[in-house]
Amino acid sequence: MMKSTRFPAEESANITGKGLNRALPKHEQVYRRIKDMILHYEIQPGQRIQEDEMAALLQTSRTPVREGLRKLSGEGLITIYPKRYAEVTYFTPEMAKKIGVIRMSQDILAGHLAIYYGSDADFSRLQQLADACEESHRNNDLYGRITADRAFHLSIAEIAQNDILLKYQKEIYYRIHLIHLQTSSLKDDSDERVAYHQQLIDSLYRRDEQSYVQAVAERCQAMYDLDAHIVALYTR
Repeated sequence: MMKSTRFPAEESANITGKGLNRALPKHEQVYRRIKDMILHYEIQPGQRIQEDEMAALLQTSRTPVREGLRKLSGEGLITIYPKRYAEVTYFTPEMAKKIGVIRMSQDILAGHLAIYYGSDADFSRLQQLADACEESHRNNDLYGRITADRAFHLSIAEIAQNDILLKYQKEIYYRIHLIHLQTSSLKDDSDERVAYHQQLIDSLYRRDEQSYVQAVAERCQAMYDLDAHIVALYTR
């Protein structure tokens, strides 16, 4: 099963080893390579990125590096301090809480729409991604685990058949990727994650919107320490 798992297109072979995919425009090559380094924790939250050093590393000029950093800034992965430096975004607990609220609202909307548009065949494919997530966890593959978890949730958004929602969920889940990298060593919640994925899959199969919403709300509240009043807006 693991060999046939497909992650979102952004995670496919856009990067050739540690180099660049020469079929792409230079700025896109650089953008994807830096993003790959961030998501693999090669450059970490709070770490500065110097344009000249990155250009030398990637054997390119500073212009595509600058363009790549701007694009990553728009996605929330890079914070740029004008005329000073850029750094990989470090998410404070308060920032993570705000992202958690957005994630909760988007995941709930995706679930409602997936129940409306989805088929049992659509939902069956989610189990494969959930299994891939736990297989990566057992192999101590943090990147693979976070990537499979993101693919699981984005697949629900794909079933929801709303391109705009999917676009914004991708942006949120890349930020969540960094948050997971920052906090992954603090707690092993594999049992909770397995139960959560299974509850979502079961709720989708049953077309049980109330169960789905409750699961999302409780999980996000626990992960991001959300205020009970905010959570209640979605569950009452």
